[in-house]
Amino acid sequence: MKRKQLFSMKFKGCFWVLLLALSPTIHAEDGKDLFAAAMMGKLERAEALLAEGIDVNSKTASGRTALMAASFNGNVHIVKTLLGYGADVSLADNSGTTALMDALVFGNEDIVNLLIAAGSDVNAVDKQNVNVMTRAKKNSYENIIKILEKAGAKEPEPPAEEAGKEGADGKPADQEGAAEGKPAAKESADGKPAEKPGTKPPAKK
Repeated sequence: MKRKQLFSMKFKGCFWVLLLALSPTIHAEDGKDLFAAAMMGKLERAEALLAEGIDVNSKTASGRTALMAASFNGNVHIVKTLLGYGADVSLADNSGTTALMDALVFGNEDIVNLLIAAGSDVNAVDKQNVNVMTRAKKNSYENIIKILEKAGAKEPEPPAEEAGKEGADGKPADQEGAAEGKPAAKESADGKPAEKPGTKPPAKK
């Protein structure tokens, strides 16, 4: 009888060790299932996986999350569900794309509003240095652009112009004369330009 009990205890112990060893793989597969459910709009499946304790922010090999998939495909109800389970709107995939950027592709206003309300960065920049507003204007969704502007989104600032204008040869204008061998105009002691050679002095009164 004691042998049976010992065997049973050892068996249970081995079972739990094996289960713990396999758990990362199991969760990885479940993460893929959640991503697939979000992408295909299977709300009940997504809710079931989340209720089982699947990480709402689990990622695919390319860094994609279920929230990104749902946002890209316009699955509003799944976006709401994922946000309710604590989906992180600030996450970006391997290319730097966020869920908000995904929502801009097909111009889903409801999802854009949901993501902004949840704290999405409206000025996020991907790894190609393209920001949210630039993407929105590229897709030409006027209402989305207005929503983003109201939320504080801005276009990237153009690079600052170099000090001084350039001449035709690409050199700063104030250096052109020197480059051509022409002396720069000298100033007198009082700070006024010196008179040109050959100029007669003014007549004294």
